[in-house]
Amino acid sequence: MRFFVFNSKGGCGKSLVTREVIAAPFGKKITIAEVDELNKTQLAYKDQFNDVIELNKENIKDLLIHLNEHDNIVVDVGADNLTNTLQVMIDYNLFVDIDKVIIPLARGRTDAENALTTYKAIKPYCNCIMFALTMYDPAENLEGQYQVFFNNVKKVVENFTEKNYVTINASNVFVDAQNAKKLVTELAADIDHKSAALAAKKEGDMEKFHDLMRQELNRRSANILMENCIMPAHDKLIG
Repeated sequence: MRFFVFNSKGGCGKSLVTREVIAAPFGKKITIAEVDELNKTQLAYKDQFNDVIELNKENIKDLLIHLNEHDNIVVDVGADNLTNTLQVMIDYNLFVDIDKVIIPLARGRTDAENALTTYKAIKPYCNCIMFALTMYDPAENLEGQYQVFFNNVKKVVENFTEKNYVTINASNVFVDAQNAKKLVTELAADIDHKSAALAAKKEGDMEKFHDLMRQELNRRSANILMENCIMPAHDKLIG
């Protein structure tokens, strides 16, 4: 499938949704195309995917080639190229080559307003659009966390239901993975460190014990996040 991750507002979780939720469960079967001249967020993870292609405002139209070269590809548009990318997508009719658009949004009025504005801008060119509600707290009421979005979305999206969105938990596991330059899927697939940690403790190497136990903690929390958040969202987005 060919995904386009876009929101006219920066800082809403586009790169995280692209990398951790859409791409990571595909692994080497997917390519990421990143349109970002400043941050190049995805480049550090190139070895985990089929490829990470870096584009800029001068060669955005090359997406036509990449979208048809790769069977599974996700396009992540950085904040510095939002306007240029959207205009190129429209001018060159590139939405014809997109299977699904994902619009991430965090909590707050500006995020909601920009997400709905983005939907209205893209809807004439693509029929399959979903929202990804990032920074979600499962312990709190969903509609209360995204009040502006839910109060206004039915005015913009015809027949809006829960099929039109996924939720992405606010989790320190994402931060831990990013700090380690690893995917959450990698942390989850790590070996069980408890036995080695206890062996280090028995030998009196408490520094090694603590380090291994922290790695074991990351492995366990990553598995919980995979089961409760990442895989359900991934399956729903690609479905």
